[in-house]
Parts: sequence; C-alpha cells; structure tokens
Amino acid sequence: MLPEISKILSNPINVVVLGWLGIYLFFVFFIFFYKFIGLSSWIKKEKESLNALLMSGNISGVSSLKRCIDKTENINSLTFDACIQAAKSSAESGITFLGIVASTAPFIGLFGTVIGILTAFSSMQSVTTINMIAPAIADALVATAVGIIVAVPAYSFHQILSKKVEDLISVLTMQKDFYLSK
Repeated sequence: MLPEISKILSNPINVVVLGWLGIYLFFVFFIFFYKFIGLSSWIKKEKESLNALLMSGNISGVSSLKRCIDKTENINSLTFDACIQAAKSSAESGITFLGIVASTAPFIGLFGTVIGILTAFSSMQSVTTINMIAPAIADALVATAVGIIVAVPAYSFHQILSKKVEDLISVLTMQKDFYLSK
C-alpha cells in the first residue's frame, strides 16, 4: 500500500526529487513523441526518394541529400558523407537527453531515498520499534521507485529512436551508393 502523499511530500528534499523526476518524465515523453513522428516522416520521404532514384536515376527534391548536394559543385563520396553526417547530427538531436535521464533518474530517486531514510532514523526516539520506523522507510523508498519508473521508458525510448536514426542513415547511404554507382 502506498504511503499517504502528504507524508511523502512533508520532506522538502522529496518534493525537489519528485518534482525533478516529474519534469524528466514529461520531457522524456515529449522528446520521444516529437522525435518519433519526425524521424518516421523523414524516413518515409527518404524511402520515397530512394525509389524515385532507382526508377529515374535522379535524386528526388524531397531528399535531404538533394538539398545538400545542390549547394556544392563537386559531387563525390566525401560530399555525400558530409551530407549524411549533417543529417545524422540533426536526427540525433535530443536523443542524448533520453540517455542522460535513463542513467541519472535512478540515482536522483536513490538520493531522495537516502535523505528520507536519514530523516526517518534521525527522528527515532530512545525506544523505537520496527512498526514505528517502517512507514518512514516506505515513504523514502517511493523516490527510488519513481526514479526507476522514469528511467525505464527513457532507456527504451532512447533505444527506439537510435534504431530510427540508424534506419535513416541506412536509407541515405543507399541513395549515396546508388547515385555514385551510375
């Protein structure tokens, strides 16, 4: 049974820790949905561009490679590689934050737990039973649970988006290879 919210929020450190983790959780979901939709759309356009390239031999105007190579006169493998690297950097923006959250959220929760347990032990009287101290320790453990609840989706979303970036780079590389082979 979860402890009463008022007990958990009575410690200012718990308020800060749970608030911090709540902000993390909001941004984790925001970044995931924003990047997932954006990368899915981008990959779809690049696949359409690859199909157009295979059919006509020309890179479609919707391709990020087309927009990039139009800016240069010397089209070669290095030019394409630079364009692909620029696309990769753009696609990966924001994903690092998910990795940071996944690795730090459990420690932020653990910090809240340690402070809560220290507070529980400091409030002990000369004669204290387990029935008196257990509720305070249970309150403290909520912070660790919340830290893990934030970290798991952050890590999962990081992996999903990293795979999307890998898929995008694969399609761009196929476009480059086919264009340079003709």
